[in-house]
Amino acid sequence: MTAAAVSEEDEESHSPEWTPRDYLYNLNKTAIYAATRGMPLMLIGHIFFLVKFIRAWLEQEPGGASDVAESLFTRWPRWSRRLIAWELAQPYLSSGAVLYLLLLPYLLPLSVVQWQATRSVVYSSFDVFRRGVRLVPPLITAVVVVFVTSDAWRILGSGSTNRFWALVGAFLGGGLLLVVRWNCWDDLDATPEEAAELLGGIRRRHPLGFDAFTKRDVQSAPIERRGWLCQVWVYAGYWLLSAFALVVTAVLVTAVLVLIGVVLINQQETFELARAVHVYWPWLLPGGLVITRQLLQLSASLGAFAAFFLVAAQRPDDRRVFMRNALLRFRRVLLVHSVYWRARRRAAEWTRVPVGVSRRRSARAAGGDTPPAEPPL
Repeated sequence: MTAAAVSEEDEESHSPEWTPRDYLYNLNKTAIYAATRGMPLMLIGHIFFLVKFIRAWLEQEPGGASDVAESLFTRWPRWSRRLIAWELAQPYLSSGAVLYLLLLPYLLPLSVVQWQATRSVVYSSFDVFRRGVRLVPPLITAVVVVFVTSDAWRILGSGSTNRFWALVGAFLGGGLLLVVRWNCWDDLDATPEEAAELLGGIRRRHPLGFDAFTKRDVQSAPIERRGWLCQVWVYAGYWLLSAFALVVTAVLVTAVLVLIGVVLINQQETFELARAVHVYWPWLLPGGLVITRQLLQLSASLGAFAAFFLVAAQRPDDRRVFMRNALLRFRRVLLVHSVYWRARRRAAEWTRVPVGVSRRRSARAAGGDTPPAEPPL
Protein backbone atom coordinates (compact mmCIF):
# COMPACT_ATOMS: atom_id res chain seq x y z
CA MET A 1 0.00 0.00 0.00
CA THR A 2 1.44 3.35 -1.05
CA ALA A 3 1.87 6.34 1.25
CA ALA A 4 -0.80 8.23 -0.71
CA ALA A 5 -3.28 5.41 -0.20
CA VAL A 6 -2.53 5.26 3.52
CA SER A 7 -2.96 9.03 3.80
CA GLU A 8 -6.27 8.89 1.92
CA GLU A 9 -7.56 6.05 4.12
CA ASP A 10 -6.53 7.87 7.29
CA GLU A 11 -8.25 11.06 6.13
CA GLU A 12 -11.43 9.14 5.32
CA SER A 13 -11.47 7.45 8.74
CA HIS A 14 -11.26 10.83 10.48
CA SER A 15 -13.67 12.73 8.22
CA PRO A 16 -17.17 13.32 9.56
CA GLU A 17 -20.00 11.21 8.16
CA TRP A 18 -22.34 14.19 8.52
CA THR A 19 -21.69 17.91 8.51
CA PRO A 20 -22.59 19.52 11.86
CA ARG A 21 -25.03 21.80 10.06
CA ASP A 22 -27.02 18.97 8.47
CA TYR A 23 -26.93 16.90 11.63
CA LEU A 24 -28.14 19.75 13.83
CA TYR A 25 -30.86 20.70 11.36
CA ASN A 26 -32.32 17.18 11.22
CA LEU A 27 -31.95 16.57 14.95
CA ASN A 28 -33.72 19.83 15.72
CA LYS A 29 -36.58 19.04 13.34
CA THR A 30 -36.95 15.63 14.96
CA ALA A 31 -37.03 17.16 18.44
CA ILE A 32 -39.61 19.79 17.48
CA TYR A 33 -41.89 17.17 15.95
CA ALA A 34 -41.76 14.88 19.00
CA ALA A 35 -42.08 17.73 21.50
CA THR A 36 -45.04 19.43 19.87
CA ARG A 37 -46.96 16.18 19.27
CA GLY A 38 -46.82 14.69 22.73
CA MET A 39 -43.41 14.77 24.45
CA PRO A 40 -42.90 18.39 25.56
CA LEU A 41 -40.70 17.38 28.51
CA MET A 42 -37.87 16.56 26.13
CA LEU A 43 -37.48 20.25 25.23
CA ILE A 44 -35.46 20.96 28.36
CA GLY A 45 -32.89 18.27 27.65
CA HIS A 46 -32.86 19.23 23.97
CA ILE A 47 -32.00 22.86 24.72
CA PHE A 48 -29.20 21.82 27.05
CA PHE A 49 -27.82 19.59 24.32
CA LEU A 50 -28.08 22.40 21.75
CA VAL A 51 -25.97 24.68 23.92
CA LYS A 52 -23.41 21.95 24.55
CA PHE A 53 -23.20 21.01 20.87
CA ILE A 54 -23.02 24.60 19.60
CA ARG A 55 -20.25 25.53 22.06
CA ALA A 56 -18.19 22.52 21.04
CA TRP A 57 -18.85 23.21 17.36
CA LEU A 58 -17.84 26.88 17.58
CA GLU A 59 -14.73 26.03 19.56
CA GLN A 60 -13.75 23.59 16.84
CA GLU A 61 -14.83 25.80 13.93
CA PRO A 62 -14.96 29.51 14.91
CA GLY A 63 -16.35 30.31 11.48
CA GLY A 64 -19.38 28.02 11.87
CA ALA A 65 -21.71 30.63 13.40
CA SER A 66 -23.51 31.15 10.10
CA ASP A 67 -24.16 27.42 9.78
CA VAL A 68 -25.54 27.32 13.34
CA ALA A 69 -28.02 30.08 12.53
CA GLU A 70 -29.01 28.42 9.25
CA SER A 71 -29.64 25.04 10.88
CA LEU A 72 -31.77 26.33 13.80
CA PHE A 73 -33.57 29.30 12.24
CA THR A 74 -34.20 28.08 8.72
CA ARG A 75 -37.58 29.76 8.29
CA TRP A 76 -36.59 33.05 9.88
CA PRO A 77 -35.89 36.13 7.69
CA ARG A 78 -32.40 36.29 6.29
CA TRP A 79 -31.53 39.46 8.17
CA SER A 80 -32.40 37.81 11.50
CA ARG A 81 -30.23 34.81 10.70
CA ARG A 82 -27.34 37.12 9.86
CA LEU A 83 -27.80 38.98 13.14
CA ILE A 84 -27.83 35.75 15.15
CA ALA A 85 -24.77 34.48 13.27
CA TRP A 86 -22.93 37.74 14.00
CA GLU A 87 -23.76 37.48 17.71
CA LEU A 88 -22.70 33.84 17.82
CA ALA A 89 -19.34 34.79 16.36
CA GLN A 90 -18.54 37.22 19.17
CA PRO A 91 -15.88 36.09 21.66
CA TYR A 92 -18.00 36.87 24.74
CA LEU A 93 -20.12 33.81 23.94
CA SER A 94 -17.59 31.58 25.64
CA SER A 95 -19.92 31.81 28.64
CA GLY A 96 -22.68 29.20 28.54
CA ALA A 97 -25.14 31.56 30.24
CA VAL A 98 -24.79 34.10 27.44
CA LEU A 99 -25.37 31.40 24.86
CA TYR A 100 -28.60 30.39 26.58
CA LEU A 101 -29.77 33.99 26.40
CA LEU A 102 -28.80 34.25 22.75
CA LEU A 103 -30.85 31.17 21.90
CA LEU A 104 -34.00 32.63 23.48
CA PRO A 105 -35.43 33.47 20.02
CA TYR A 106 -35.31 29.73 19.37
CA LEU A 107 -38.02 29.30 22.01
CA LEU A 108 -40.52 31.39 20.08
CA PRO A 109 -41.49 28.64 17.62
CA LEU A 110 -42.08 26.38 20.62
CA SER A 111 -45.16 28.45 21.47
CA VAL A 112 -47.01 26.14 19.09
CA VAL A 113 -46.67 23.24 21.52
CA GLN A 114 -50.13 23.80 23.00
CA TRP A 115 -51.70 24.22 19.57
CA GLN A 116 -50.04 21.11 18.19
CA ALA A 117 -51.05 19.09 21.28
CA THR A 118 -54.68 20.18 20.85
CA ARG A 119 -54.47 19.39 17.15
CA SER A 120 -53.15 15.90 17.89
CA VAL A 121 -56.02 15.25 20.34
CA VAL A 122 -58.58 16.34 17.73
CA TYR A 123 -56.98 14.13 15.08
CA SER A 124 -56.91 11.22 17.53
CA SER A 125 -60.64 11.64 18.09
CA PHE A 126 -61.15 11.55 14.31
CA ASP A 127 -59.13 8.33 14.16
CA VAL A 128 -61.30 6.72 16.84
CA PHE A 129 -64.49 7.98 15.18
CA ARG A 130 -63.43 6.76 11.74
CA ARG A 131 -62.41 3.32 12.94
CA GLY A 132 -65.24 3.09 15.46
CA VAL A 133 -68.13 3.67 13.06
CA ARG A 134 -68.27 -0.04 12.31
CA LEU A 135 -68.80 -0.70 16.03
CA VAL A 136 -71.95 1.42 16.26
CA PRO A 137 -74.47 -1.05 14.74
CA PRO A 138 -73.70 -3.92 17.14
CA LEU A 139 -73.55 -1.52 20.09
CA ILE A 140 -76.87 0.06 19.14
CA THR A 141 -78.37 -3.42 18.78
CA ALA A 142 -77.15 -4.28 22.27
CA VAL A 143 -78.83 -1.25 23.88
CA VAL A 144 -81.85 -0.60 21.67
CA VAL A 145 -84.08 -2.94 23.66
CA VAL A 146 -83.29 -1.00 26.81
CA PHE A 147 -83.74 2.27 24.96
CA VAL A 148 -87.36 1.60 23.96
CA THR A 149 -88.60 0.31 27.32
CA SER A 150 -90.48 2.64 29.62
CA ASP A 151 -88.62 1.38 32.70
CA ALA A 152 -85.32 2.60 31.25
CA TRP A 153 -86.80 6.05 30.60
CA ARG A 154 -88.15 6.31 34.14
CA ILE A 155 -85.01 5.01 35.85
CA LEU A 156 -82.24 6.42 33.67
CA GLY A 157 -84.04 9.41 32.19
CA SER A 158 -85.45 10.92 35.35
CA GLY A 159 -82.67 10.30 37.85
CA SER A 160 -80.93 13.06 39.76
CA THR A 161 -77.88 14.72 38.26
CA ASN A 162 -75.48 13.21 40.80
CA ARG A 163 -76.83 9.70 40.24
CA PHE A 164 -76.58 10.16 36.50
CA TRP A 165 -72.92 11.24 36.59
CA ALA A 166 -72.09 8.47 39.03
CA LEU A 167 -73.56 5.88 36.66
CA VAL A 168 -71.73 7.27 33.64
CA GLY A 169 -68.47 7.46 35.61
CA ALA A 170 -68.87 3.90 36.86
CA PHE A 171 -69.35 2.51 33.35
CA LEU A 172 -66.44 4.46 31.86
CA GLY A 173 -64.15 3.77 34.83
CA GLY A 174 -64.92 0.05 34.71
CA GLY A 175 -64.29 -0.01 30.97
CA LEU A 176 -60.97 1.79 31.44
CA LEU A 177 -59.79 -0.75 34.01
CA LEU A 178 -60.68 -3.56 31.63
CA VAL A 179 -58.97 -2.11 28.56
CA VAL A 180 -55.64 -0.84 29.96
CA ARG A 181 -52.63 -2.88 31.00
CA TRP A 182 -50.56 -2.01 34.05
CA ASN A 183 -47.46 -2.37 31.91
CA CYS A 184 -48.28 0.20 29.24
CA TRP A 185 -45.37 -0.90 27.06
CA ASP A 186 -47.33 -4.03 26.13
CA ASP A 187 -49.57 -1.76 24.04
CA LEU A 188 -47.09 0.99 23.14
CA ASP A 189 -43.98 -0.84 22.04
CA ALA A 190 -43.52 -1.88 18.44
CA THR A 191 -41.54 -4.32 16.39
CA PRO A 192 -39.27 -2.93 13.65
CA GLU A 193 -41.89 -3.86 11.06
CA GLU A 194 -44.65 -2.09 12.99
CA ALA A 195 -42.41 0.93 13.52
CA ALA A 196 -41.72 1.25 9.80
CA GLU A 197 -45.44 1.10 9.07
CA LEU A 198 -46.32 3.65 11.75
CA LEU A 199 -43.64 6.14 10.71
CA GLY A 200 -44.57 5.67 7.08
CA GLY A 201 -48.05 6.97 7.86
CA ILE A 202 -46.80 10.43 8.88
CA ARG A 203 -47.59 13.05 6.28
CA ARG A 204 -44.40 14.61 4.99
CA ARG A 205 -45.54 18.07 3.98
CA HIS A 206 -42.26 19.41 5.36
CA PRO A 207 -39.01 17.60 6.17
CA LEU A 208 -39.40 16.07 9.60
CA GLY A 209 -35.76 15.27 10.25
CA PHE A 210 -36.17 11.78 11.65
CA ASP A 211 -36.44 10.30 8.17
CA ALA A 212 -32.84 11.31 7.49
CA PHE A 213 -31.74 9.35 10.55
CA THR A 214 -33.77 6.21 9.81
CA LYS A 215 -32.17 6.13 6.37
CA ARG A 216 -28.83 5.92 8.18
CA ASP A 217 -29.94 2.78 10.03
CA VAL A 218 -31.00 4.52 13.24
CA GLN A 219 -33.60 2.18 14.68
CA SER A 220 -36.91 3.51 15.96
CA ALA A 221 -37.90 0.27 17.72
CA PRO A 222 -37.97 -0.78 20.46
CA ILE A 223 -39.23 2.46 22.03
CA GLU A 224 -36.77 4.23 24.33
CA ARG A 225 -37.65 4.20 28.02
CA ARG A 226 -36.07 7.30 29.44
CA GLY A 227 -35.86 8.46 33.08
CA TRP A 228 -38.63 8.18 35.63
CA LEU A 229 -40.18 11.56 34.80
CA CYS A 230 -40.46 10.71 31.14
CA GLN A 231 -41.96 7.33 31.96
CA VAL A 232 -44.52 8.95 34.26
CA TRP A 233 -45.48 11.20 31.36
CA VAL A 234 -45.82 8.21 29.03
CA TYR A 235 -47.97 6.30 31.52
CA ALA A 236 -50.19 9.37 32.02
CA GLY A 237 -50.58 9.79 28.27
CA TYR A 238 -51.40 6.10 27.88
CA TRP A 239 -54.16 6.21 30.50
CA LEU A 240 -55.59 9.50 29.27
CA LEU A 241 -55.71 8.36 25.64
CA SER A 242 -57.32 5.06 26.64
CA ALA A 243 -59.97 6.93 28.61
CA PHE A 244 -60.39 9.35 25.72
CA ALA A 245 -61.04 6.47 23.31
CA LEU A 246 -63.79 5.13 25.58
CA VAL A 247 -65.34 8.60 25.89
CA VAL A 248 -65.30 9.01 22.10
CA THR A 249 -67.03 5.63 21.72
CA ALA A 250 -69.64 6.60 24.32
CA VAL A 251 -70.23 9.95 22.59
CA LEU A 252 -70.62 8.24 19.23
CA VAL A 253 -73.28 5.84 20.54
CA THR A 254 -74.97 8.64 22.49
CA ALA A 255 -75.22 10.79 19.38
CA VAL A 256 -76.85 7.97 17.41
CA LEU A 257 -79.37 7.32 20.20
CA VAL A 258 -80.19 11.01 20.47
CA LEU A 259 -80.78 11.16 16.72
CA ILE A 260 -83.08 8.14 16.91
CA GLY A 261 -84.94 9.58 19.88
CA VAL A 262 -85.42 13.01 18.30
CA VAL A 263 -86.85 11.49 15.13
CA LEU A 264 -89.06 8.80 16.68
CA ILE A 265 -90.08 10.06 20.13
CA ASN A 266 -91.92 13.36 20.53
CA GLN A 267 -92.70 15.35 23.65
CA GLN A 268 -95.93 13.51 24.47
CA GLU A 269 -94.33 10.07 24.09
CA THR A 270 -91.46 11.19 26.28
CA PHE A 271 -93.93 12.08 29.03
CA GLU A 272 -95.69 8.72 28.69
CA LEU A 273 -92.36 6.85 28.91
CA ALA A 274 -90.60 8.86 31.60
CA ARG A 275 -93.60 10.30 33.49
CA ALA A 276 -91.88 13.69 33.11
CA VAL A 277 -90.56 15.85 30.32
CA HIS A 278 -88.15 18.78 30.21
CA VAL A 279 -87.64 20.23 26.75
CA TYR A 280 -84.38 21.92 25.78
CA TRP A 281 -84.42 24.59 23.07
CA PRO A 282 -88.04 24.04 21.81
CA TRP A 283 -87.42 26.54 19.01
CA LEU A 284 -84.33 24.78 17.67
CA LEU A 285 -85.86 21.92 15.68
CA PRO A 286 -88.71 22.16 13.16
CA GLY A 287 -91.77 19.94 12.79
CA GLY A 288 -92.40 19.35 16.49
CA LEU A 289 -89.07 17.59 17.02
CA VAL A 290 -87.66 18.21 20.49
CA ILE A 291 -84.55 17.49 22.52
CA THR A 292 -85.43 16.59 26.09
CA ARG A 293 -83.38 16.14 29.23
CA GLN A 294 -84.77 12.64 29.55
CA LEU A 295 -83.55 11.72 26.07
CA LEU A 296 -80.07 13.12 26.65
CA GLN A 297 -79.74 11.46 30.04
CA LEU A 298 -80.93 8.06 28.83
CA SER A 299 -78.77 8.22 25.69
CA ALA A 300 -75.64 9.22 27.64
CA SER A 301 -76.22 6.44 30.20
CA LEU A 302 -76.59 3.83 27.47
CA GLY A 303 -73.64 5.31 25.57
CA ALA A 304 -71.41 4.86 28.62
CA PHE A 305 -72.78 1.33 29.06
CA ALA A 306 -72.05 0.60 25.38
CA ALA A 307 -68.41 1.67 25.83
CA PHE A 308 -68.14 -0.62 28.87
CA PHE A 309 -69.84 -3.46 26.99
CA LEU A 310 -67.47 -2.98 24.06
CA VAL A 311 -64.33 -3.64 26.09
CA ALA A 312 -65.89 -6.15 28.50
CA ALA A 313 -67.13 -8.45 25.74
CA GLN A 314 -64.27 -8.18 23.27
CA ARG A 315 -61.69 -10.85 22.59
CA PRO A 316 -57.95 -10.25 23.13
CA ASP A 317 -57.37 -9.65 19.42
CA ASP A 318 -60.21 -7.12 19.30
CA ARG A 319 -58.83 -5.31 22.35
CA ARG A 320 -55.41 -5.14 20.72
CA VAL A 321 -56.89 -3.60 17.56
CA PHE A 322 -58.91 -1.11 19.63
CA MET A 323 -55.83 0.01 21.55
CA ARG A 324 -53.70 0.22 18.42
CA ASN A 325 -56.25 2.59 16.92
CA ALA A 326 -56.52 4.67 20.10
CA LEU A 327 -52.74 4.95 20.56
CA LEU A 328 -51.77 5.33 16.91
CA ARG A 329 -50.46 8.91 17.03
CA PHE A 330 -48.92 8.56 20.48
CA ARG A 331 -46.91 5.53 19.35
CA ARG A 332 -45.66 7.48 16.34
CA VAL A 333 -44.46 10.27 18.61
CA LEU A 334 -42.68 7.79 20.89
CA LEU A 335 -40.96 6.20 17.91
CA VAL A 336 -39.74 9.59 16.67
CA HIS A 337 -38.64 10.37 20.23
CA SER A 338 -36.61 7.15 20.20
CA VAL A 339 -34.99 8.07 16.89
CA TYR A 340 -34.03 11.43 18.38
CA TRP A 341 -32.21 9.92 21.36
CA ARG A 342 -30.38 7.31 19.31
CA ALA A 343 -29.28 9.90 16.78
CA ARG A 344 -28.24 12.27 19.55
CA ARG A 345 -25.92 9.67 21.07
CA ARG A 346 -24.00 9.46 17.83
CA ALA A 347 -23.38 13.19 17.51
CA ALA A 348 -19.64 12.97 18.17
CA GLU A 349 -19.26 9.88 15.99
CA TRP A 350 -21.06 11.36 13.00
CA THR A 351 -19.96 15.00 13.10
CA ARG A 352 -16.56 14.77 14.84
CA VAL A 353 -17.75 17.58 17.11
CA PRO A 354 -16.37 16.79 20.61
CA VAL A 355 -19.69 17.18 22.33
CA GLY A 356 -18.53 14.97 25.22
CA VAL A 357 -21.36 12.47 25.56
CA SER A 358 -20.86 10.19 28.56
CA ARG A 359 -21.71 6.51 28.70
CA ARG A 360 -23.85 4.47 31.05
CA ARG A 361 -22.34 1.51 32.79
CA SER A 362 -25.44 -0.60 32.61
CA ALA A 363 -27.38 0.37 29.51
CA ARG A 364 -30.14 -1.12 27.49
CA ALA A 365 -28.81 -1.85 24.03
CA ALA A 366 -31.22 -0.81 21.32
CA GLY A 367 -30.41 -0.90 17.66
CA GLY A 368 -26.79 -1.68 18.35
CA ASP A 369 -26.23 1.55 20.26
CA THR A 370 -25.09 1.78 23.87
CA PRO A 371 -27.25 4.36 25.65
CA PRO A 372 -25.39 7.13 27.44
CA ALA A 373 -26.17 8.65 30.79
CA GLU A 374 -28.53 11.50 29.96
CA PRO A 375 -30.81 13.74 32.02
CA PRO A 376 -34.12 12.10 32.92
CA LEU A 377 -35.93 14.37 30.50
